[in-house]
Amino acid sequence: MNETDPLVSEDQSAFPFMGEVPIMGPRCRVGVIGATGAVGSTLLKILRERVFPVGEIRVFASPASRGNWIETPFGSLMVEVLSRRRPPDLDLAFMAAGRDTARMWGWKLARRGTVVIDKSSYFRDKDYAPLVVPEVNADDLESSRGIIANPNCTTIPLVLALAPLHQHYGLRHLTAVSFQSVSGAGRRGLAALEAEHADEDAAPSAFPHRIAGNVIPWIGGRAGRRSEEELKMVLETRRILKAPRLSIQTTCVRVPTRIGHAIAVHAEFRRRIPLEEARRLLADAPGVKLRDKPSEHQYPTPLEAAGQDITLVGRVRRDRGPNCLAFFLAADNLRKGAALNAVQIAETMLLRGLIPHSL
Repeated sequence: MNETDPLVSEDQSAFPFMGEVPIMGPRCRVGVIGATGAVGSTLLKILRERVFPVGEIRVFASPASRGNWIETPFGSLMVEVLSRRRPPDLDLAFMAAGRDTARMWGWKLARRGTVVIDKSSYFRDKDYAPLVVPEVNADDLESSRGIIANPNCTTIPLVLALAPLHQHYGLRHLTAVSFQSVSGAGRRGLAALEAEHADEDAAPSAFPHRIAGNVIPWIGGRAGRRSEEELKMVLETRRILKAPRLSIQTTCVRVPTRIGHAIAVHAEFRRRIPLEEARRLLADAPGVKLRDKPSEHQYPTPLEAAGQDITLVGRVRRDRGPNCLAFFLAADNLRKGAALNAVQIAETMLLRGLIPHSL
């Protein structure tokens, strides 16, 4: 992306967040659990970029990394391992270490007064843990009991685009096909793609089949006739949009792209939706950038979305009738799809006085 691209010159976040937080105010004791992974390292980077009021920061990973020093935007930090004998005293914990860690440590930390923002799927179906995309349902944070669930990396950009349309016209049915990059599987996914590009005979490692030069129409474990990833999109979209009976069909596909997930969306609404009004609503939606000039080759691509904090939406067009709309979107799955959304949750809670300060 060149320096004249309009995406670079604009404020990437339409949500106010840290622009309203005094830099010299109280600061937080912050922990990043899973700090050596793709999402954890991106989290550390974003905390620094957005000048989050960090007073003290600690990084945690598996026992294999215990005692190692890692370079971060906050300087060199020694990797710690969570200990039941000496649980850390933190104001805020970002968890990016999987379901087992979330199950074992989420409530242990929350009961000590730590606000826990978890990226795994463990808390996403728990009524006591709000599932939040701040631009869409920030008010749900008010009911938090100390644990907040960060949605899936495909659900987040999907609901950003759908929320204003649903609010005005009422979703009746949704069909979504995702094209998900290998970084969705973390560092193992990135390493697998690199190894397979280097060696045409390399055996599959992170995925059930080779991913280089291939697509795999199944992500995660089995959930009936759906894959795990497909079921996540269905249940999380319903919960965030507060549409528990919304009809949704999904197909999730792994593609040989390093960073950036894309989704083809076909939506049916309860009322007639004028095409230009739909474009206006999408253009005005917080966290969304309309890229919808196909004749000039301006439409969302994962490569363009990578490194950006916004969700690109384009190819907006009529689909089957006056109540139906089709569009295409792309977003950086490590940033807005994971780490950035978690930091924005923390920023929102900070603005609302929902995070304690010890420093």
